[in-house]
Amino acid sequence: MYTLEEIILDQTFVNYCHKSNEEDILRWQNYAKASAENEAQVAEAAKLVIALNLMLKSREEKIAVQEFKDLVRAQYEDLKIEETSASVKIRKSPSLNRIWYAAAASVLLVMGVVLFDQYQKKEKAELAVQQEQQRYRIYKSPLGERLTVTLADHSKVILNSNSVLKVPHLYNKDSRKLVLLGAAYFEVSPNASLPFVIESSDMKATVLGTSFFMRAYPHESGQQVELLTGKLKVQKSYSSETDNNPEIIGPGEMVMLNRSVDLMEKETFDVPSRESWIKGQLKFNNTSFSSVVSALEDWYGVPFEIRGKQQSAGKFSGTYENEPLERVLNIFCFATDCSFKIEKDKVIIDFN
Repeated sequence: MYTLEEIILDQTFVNYCHKSNEEDILRWQNYAKASAENEAQVAEAAKLVIALNLMLKSREEKIAVQEFKDLVRAQYEDLKIEETSASVKIRKSPSLNRIWYAAAASVLLVMGVVLFDQYQKKEKAELAVQQEQQRYRIYKSPLGERLTVTLADHSKVILNSNSVLKVPHLYNKDSRKLVLLGAAYFEVSPNASLPFVIESSDMKATVLGTSFFMRAYPHESGQQVELLTGKLKVQKSYSSETDNNPEIIGPGEMVMLNRSVDLMEKETFDVPSRESWIKGQLKFNNTSFSSVVSALEDWYGVPFEIRGKQQSAGKFSGTYENEPLERVLNIFCFATDCSFKIEKDKVIIDFN
């Protein structure tokens, strides 16, 4: 009976796994049929070989194997030199191939298990993406820019920077239910028979026909809904241990939810400020540095990281209309003598 290492390193077994040689295939099929132990051993070895084949490109594999062989050969030569210089009499050394087989088999076992696990995780992730794409049409707004979407029922969505809207392919046929990750403004076409429902991770808003703004970024602990026209029912999208009652709000009212403390409150908000947002107008009037940063975080849906210390406590004024984040930051940093860097999930402002 072979060891697992011997099977993995046997070229005929590799041919069997790749189904590239009829004679080798038959040989290992017969070996597996000989006993339940053989069958389990062949299955385990095949899993490791296939994992390596799937995860490593042929050229990369050859380079890695050659480098490993060179390393073993160098260690073997060093050992012979040391023993010769010390004039120590030794028995005949094992062949280089045997040393290589033993070392390589150990490495293959470890690599195979790790790579096969990685491959399975990758397959599951790709399957999840495929299933989601089959269910939804997904709209993504790039960082620093907005995206306007007109739905099948003529409802309008202004998707804020760094946001995702998931629209079922069957939208407006049996339901009008959407999923929001980020922030967006909605102008909803009336349809009493099909309520318009927006869900985030923690909040659900149900309307018949109205206009409202919703903010639900995954990286923020709080979520909120602001109503401009009509009437809106807002509730938690999760089962709360304290309060599951919905809030009914009218124009000028908002609901804020913080899941970490399981608290949902109704308040009023600055309607003109939100109307400026809808028009794409970002306004500063003698505004402090910290307030500007907060406004930019809200406007573009991305957190800011401040490095160093601002040298002067200046105020800022100006109006920007539908400007991309990079242009606003260029003007802002020119006025404050700082530099900026837009990364995938944040903006860095550096005063150093």
